[in-house]
Amino acid sequence: MRLGGHCYVAEHVDELDALCATLDAHGLSAIPAPGRLAEMSDQQCVAFGAQARSRGVVIGEAGMWRNLLTQDADLRRERMDTVRTLLRKADLMGCRCVVTLVGTKDPSNRVLAPHPYMYTADCKRELRDIVLRILDGLDLRTSRYVIEPWHNTFFYQPEDIRAFIDGVDHPAFGLHLDQMNMVSQKDFYNTTELIDRTFDLLADAVVSVHLKDIRCDYTHMFLKWDEVVIGDGVLDYDTYLRRLASLPEDTPCFCEHLSEEADYILNFTRLHELAGKAGVRFHRRGEP
Repeated sequence: MRLGGHCYVAEHVDELDALCATLDAHGLSAIPAPGRLAEMSDQQCVAFGAQARSRGVVIGEAGMWRNLLTQDADLRRERMDTVRTLLRKADLMGCRCVVTLVGTKDPSNRVLAPHPYMYTADCKRELRDIVLRILDGLDLRTSRYVIEPWHNTFFYQPEDIRAFIDGVDHPAFGLHLDQMNMVSQKDFYNTTELIDRTFDLLADAVVSVHLKDIRCDYTHMFLKWDEVVIGDGVLDYDTYLRRLASLPEDTPCFCEHLSEEADYILNFTRLHELAGKAGVRFHRRGEP
């Protein structure tokens, strides 16, 4: 496992040395790809990746977070082309994956907006076509296209995700695992079973990981779950970390969505402590 946080990223090669000192202070060895990845030249991508690897740093993920299921045909084509560009650049850089969400049919075009279509067989067929069109003709050696689960779509529970990945049946397609995003009401107090189901079914498809926690806000009149600092929620991190440690040792695991650097640092500290209690560890920079 390689730990990182979205708070620590280098946009240029000459920022890597200073960043490495920060990574070492917190036991980290993974970073996201530069936010300007799509605009970087091929030569810049190759050079950045080589310099990161020479410092023992894994480049874990890049993302395209806009709605792939937009009903604007030109906009959809543009976004698919963006994912293809990111995949080609990520592959040159040695970045492990490019992540998207499924998207939505909701007229708002907001990528997380719910819509009944998102749970239908037609949606699965349409998304499969999008995935295959994105991957068509790309010769990817190091990077894969992955989708992150979200509760506004069918791509949410382990069994449905497995069926979709099998239906796509492409070696460059896989799963970006965010276990918190997969918690349903029936799993909220039994995340251990959810984690085990997830890894039993999907371990071979996992390319990258997000680490978060989830807690119910009981002061809210209706169902409301909050993303919280790791250890303040219900996710069984002992089981989660032990199962993650069974994946390839360079699997990148990122903390995200925190507004303050101090909260990221608290997450890193807790994760190292929890990993030690579970009998596993995050590989630090320069470690085998």
